[in-house]
Amino acid sequence: MLKRFRHDEKGAVMTAFAVGMIPIGLAIGGAVDFATVIKHRQQMQAQTDAAAIAAALALDGDKTTIAQAFFTNTATPSTVTAVANGDLVTVTATSTVKTPFLSIAGTQSMAATTKSVAARLRSGPPACLLALNKTVSGAITFSGSSLTVAKGCSIYSNSNSDSAISVAGSASVTADGFCSVGGFSGPADMNPKPFTHCYPAKDPFAAVATATSGGCSYNNLTVQPNKSKALSPGTYCGGLDIKGDATLDPGVYIIKDGGLAISSQSNVTGNGVTFVLTGKSAGFTINGGANIDLKATTSGSYAGILIFQDRASNAGAGNTLNGNSSTKLAGAIYTPTQTVTINGSGTFGQTNTYMPIIADQIKLTGNATAQADVTKMTSVAEIAKIGTSAMLLQ
Repeated sequence: MLKRFRHDEKGAVMTAFAVGMIPIGLAIGGAVDFATVIKHRQQMQAQTDAAAIAAALALDGDKTTIAQAFFTNTATPSTVTAVANGDLVTVTATSTVKTPFLSIAGTQSMAATTKSVAARLRSGPPACLLALNKTVSGAITFSGSSLTVAKGCSIYSNSNSDSAISVAGSASVTADGFCSVGGFSGPADMNPKPFTHCYPAKDPFAAVATATSGGCSYNNLTVQPNKSKALSPGTYCGGLDIKGDATLDPGVYIIKDGGLAISSQSNVTGNGVTFVLTGKSAGFTINGGANIDLKATTSGSYAGILIFQDRASNAGAGNTLNGNSSTKLAGAIYTPTQTVTINGSGTFGQTNTYMPIIADQIKLTGNATAQADVTKMTSVAEIAKIGTSAMLLQ
């Protein structure tokens, strides 16, 4: 009996078979666990994509909080982060997926990580008028009986006020687009309908530095009425006051510790010039009635800029532009911490190829008629575009 048992190998075979099935079972179970992780990652990727687009479109609120809302239905809790870099938003999500089969081998769970990058798109016409102030009511205001015609371009306000763009009184505005970070106050039948809650437009000249002035080339220079003078680039300390006739040579004119003033009886011409306003009393006043033909420089750091205000100089001040049919200004007017007010009478700007105004605030009042036409666009025309959508980049 004992001898028969010693020679019976059936039990040993079954034991060996059972032991051999362990790695096979682990392999099959591991495959199931891996399939679960892959399926979970696919679900997470769809949620990460949606979260990135939503975060890119969002104007207010913490973008990580906005992204997290898209993972509330995920079976396994996720760690979600959203990082904004300009118009780009990167959303990363990480989940821990339990692995019941692999846990036998000591692997209790596996990490599933997904990443999506979305960009807010700017579609639509470039801005003729761009107000940079982020909070003030009526950052761009049209009032009185003013008439504004912006052909091929838009009106854009970065203010989050409910009336970031305001059209009041009998003012009339025609443009190819209206866009404000905040709201719009004006006629209900505006055409095209204004976009609200737009993405803030970037300051197109934020990286442009104020030219250093050095010593004074001229002091308190005034071109007297009925007098003619040829002007050269340099530093004009105490301001530049043109009451007579002035011909400007090409270059940069630094107006330091005083303003730029052009009176109604003057005649001023210059091709390839830029006025840099800096120091105390920085600002400009251009009166209607003057015969003005000024074109911005086309090269260097001030390319396309006709008037440039030092951001740190005389912040909060106002500038006045009283234009008429004899006022020809080709180039951008840039006063990032000051207001530009356009008023007066007559038609202004109809001969300009493009004259964008980028300022802290912009006011058009009185019975002035201001026109801008970007059918002959220059590189400076791409200063701001209406943003209404987003797309995935990764």
